[in-house]
Amino acid sequence: MKFEIDVSGYDIFNDSYVICIAQDNGNIIKGFKFANELANSLVYNWKANKYRYEYDKYETKRGIFKVRVYSIILYYLFKSIEKPEFLSLTICRDFKGRNNEVAQNLKYLLGDNLGIKLGKPLFQRLASTSNAHIYSNMMRRDSKNLLNTYVDIKLEDIEKFLIKGK
Repeated sequence: MKFEIDVSGYDIFNDSYVICIAQDNGNIIKGFKFANELANSLVYNWKANKYRYEYDKYETKRGIFKVRVYSIILYYLFKSIEKPEFLSLTICRDFKGRNNEVAQNLKYLLGDNLGIKLGKPLFQRLASTSNAHIYSNMMRRDSKNLLNTYVDIKLEDIEKFLIKGK
């Protein structure tokens, strides 16, 4: 199966940031929108040293943590669909300079944990006509959450992959 991945919003830790996966033919579209409470809890717990990722207000360690949270959300989005045997991913370059980290996280989360065989991800700017691009923008603007594309992901779900010693 071929999927595109895109985000919409300013920062992963801001309210209304959306991560979206879309099958290239548009048959499957899933997304997750960060609520303020979830984003604040993640940052608070990170600063409180509850996660295996060291807090740093500067971009180096902050970028690593953002990529991990982004990848965990992708894990749950792909887990919500019927498991494909093989995934070919086209990923928008939303984390500049972090392509290798994204690929490694996806190999672990989707490959090792979900048992999905992955092709080498293609990182590029998605066209404005891409389903992932269109739907990520629609979900971010959907203030009443009326679209049926959302996957419910709780703080506890995300923390399973973040907390020290787990």
